[in-house]
Amino acid sequence: MKLNMDLQTALIVAGLVFVVLVFGYNQWQIRKARRPRALSPEDDVAPMREPVVGQSTAPETAARLHEATAEQPPRREPTLSQAPARAGATAVSDNNHAAAAAAAAASTADADEAVAEEVAVAAASHAPEADEAEAELTPAPAPAPVPAPAPAPVAAVPDGQPAPAVVDPLIDCIVPLHLERKASGDRILPLTGRLRRAGTKPVHIEGLRAEANAWEPVTAGHQYEDLQVGVQLANRGGPLNALEFSEFVTAVESLAESLDASADLPDMAETVANARELDSFAAGCDVQLGVNVISDGAPWSAAYVQNVATQDGLVLSRDGTRFIRYQANAEGVQRPLFTLQFGDTNFLRDDLTVKAGRQITLLLDVPVADQAARPFKTVCEYGHTLAQRMGAQLVDDNMRPLTEASFVAIFSQLETLYNKLEARGMPAGSSVALRLFSH
Repeated sequence: MKLNMDLQTALIVAGLVFVVLVFGYNQWQIRKARRPRALSPEDDVAPMREPVVGQSTAPETAARLHEATAEQPPRREPTLSQAPARAGATAVSDNNHAAAAAAAAASTADADEAVAEEVAVAAASHAPEADEAEAELTPAPAPAPVPAPAPAPVAAVPDGQPAPAVVDPLIDCIVPLHLERKASGDRILPLTGRLRRAGTKPVHIEGLRAEANAWEPVTAGHQYEDLQVGVQLANRGGPLNALEFSEFVTAVESLAESLDASADLPDMAETVANARELDSFAAGCDVQLGVNVISDGAPWSAAYVQNVATQDGLVLSRDGTRFIRYQANAEGVQRPLFTLQFGDTNFLRDDLTVKAGRQITLLLDVPVADQAARPFKTVCEYGHTLAQRMGAQLVDDNMRPLTEASFVAIFSQLETLYNKLEARGMPAGSSVALRLFSH
């Protein structure tokens, strides 16, 4: 019985001794970890980091830490100077290491006040030495400049609103689509099959690229912040009607649901009313001006007319009903200037040796031709030379000979029309006018 009690007592005492040893070992490790050491060059501590003051840091210590950081001299780039400059750089380096130690010690929330205070004082003590060393620094003579290769040109990012692409509020009903997160063109394109046309009205979908601050047609491989979908309000097929608007809205809602986007849908009655107003304006400006070359003798064969038009550089249209004179605009893009028609002749299907006529019509589509190219003057000049070569005379749509007085009257009417288009923001021959006056 006594033996059992002695064994239990011994085990209890041994357990208590073991607990005391573990506790003492832990305390020794904590003190060892908190003991300050010299900062070595291998330490990965940012010397310019702002000290972080924990809740347990005394206000006096925190004030000293911030004070020491404020006195730190600005960083200097290395220069090829003499020995005094190197000595000054050494002092600055020491000061940087001391400030880094202050930041490292203060960044720990449970830092000991004595350790933080000691490191902060060490940093402050180096500050005057660094100031004296900086006073001795003299700027090294600048080396001769070495020409560097010219960098590649970087496209300027416009300020403010993103640069537009095709969609234009002047002639389009625009629906913004706000994406929850960026979407790639590869994901968007397969979902846009129903967004090509709404009835007879073309539909355009564009994405916003943040790096370029510009809208662009959705392209594979590009990332987009937002989307916008626009349906044209009117063209030569008439205004956007309620049925076409409903078809457009249904397709936009389907796209928004597939992309987890929110769509700001417009009011149908207001949109249809805007379409009718735009169509009414376009109808008042949709002028096609014809100049006719009338034979004074025998009729011309279609083969002869085709030969003359081809030699003059006119291009046959895809449907074969007319020849087109192209002219480059300010951007260097070839645009139709006027057309040549020979009655109802189709130069692709008809027998050109049998088909004949006495009238060639030069037709100017006024709102589509670039005003800067003075298209009517070009038409008249070409018609005059054509009449001289073919033994004919130049007449207007009413078969009256074109005189100087008639030219002046036509030019005056054209000027009024051009001003009307300009005031609406769609000059003749502009991209907006080309879209509005299309089929």
